Parts: sequence; structure tokens; C-alpha cells
Amino acid sequence: MTDIEQHYVDIGELEVRSSSDGKFVGQIAGYALKFDKPSVSRGPFIEYIRTGALNGVDLTEVLALFEHDYASLLGRVDAGTLSLHVEDVGLHFVLDVPDTTLGRDVYNNVKLGNLKGMSFGFVVAKGGDEWKQGEKPTRIINKIAELKEISVVSVPAYDDTSVQVTRSLSAFFDAQNEHEYREKVRIYLGGTDE
Repeated sequence: MTDIEQHYVDIGELEVRSSSDGKFVGQIAGYALKFDKPSVSRGPFIEYIRTGALNGVDLTEVLALFEHDYASLLGRVDAGTLSLHVEDVGLHFVLDVPDTTLGRDVYNNVKLGNLKGMSFGFVVAKGGDEWKQGEKPTRIINKIAELKEISVVSVPAYDDTSVQVTRSLSAFFDAQNEHEYREKVRIYLGGTDE
């Protein structure tokens, strides 16, 4: 099974629109992700999604969820209740919020400003990310293989979804340590690689 990662975006720019259709409470619109912007720094590293990371990604079965909970479904592209458009800024969405208890709760909390953030669940393409060391390690995602869902969220989900992130960060540090070890051995042996 592929590990799905989640990325939180504190956008604070969700737009709420009322609806005249009895099936929907209204619409929520905004950006599920923005390109080339740093993630909210709540973990051991900062993350960027590069422009072009979504090129070629099939968006026809993406779900809209509340808090990454698949039982809290708000809409889906293939049902026509969620539309997604890749723009220069990022991934723009328009969600027709269903007239359900969950839908009304989410819609009203966005309207009140209680819910301001978006997150998304995705799978990075093999070799689709890179790490850079600096004051804080930086992960750059150049290619996403799959976008599973977008979520309206109240707080970042890194603590609950750190398995893949931790593995990726550990792999980065392991490679860094291996490089440093090899460099020390090379110097000790007088400049040879073996």
C-alpha cells in the first residue's frame, strides 16, 4: 500500500457563497495548495510544492473531506460537486457543500472564520522530492503521483500522519550521515574513495 502524505496550508482565503439550490448549503472556494510557498512550520522541516508538481496528475477522482476523514465526505470531482483547476498560483477548488449536518457545520464554521485552512492527501512520485539542508531542513516536492483528497481542516495533521514524513526525513538524515561517514573515511585513508 502506498503511504498517503498530508500537507497543511493555512490560506485564510476561503470564499463562501450562498446557494439557491436546495441540495447544497452553498459553496466554499479557495486554494487547496499553493505552489512555491513554504508550508506552515510546525514540524522538523519546511516543505514546498513546486509549480508543475501536478502536471499529468489525474484529478478526476479526488475527494473533498473534513479533517482527512473518509467518513466525512463533502464532495467529489466525479460526482460534479467538486471542481479543481490547476492555476499559476496553485490548485483552486470550488466545493458545492451538501445540505447535511456535516455540510452545514463545515460551511458555517468557514463562514465564521473558525475553519481557515486546507490540507491535501497525496502520494509523491518516486524520486519526486528532494531535501536541502539549511537552518531547517527543506523538502521540495517536484512531482506528485496521485492527489487523493483535499480537506477543510482546523489544525495541521502532521502529528497523525507523520509515518511517511518521518520516513522521508529519516532517509534524508541517514543519507547525510552516510555521506559524512564516507567523507571522514576518505580523508582518513588519504583521499581514496575506498
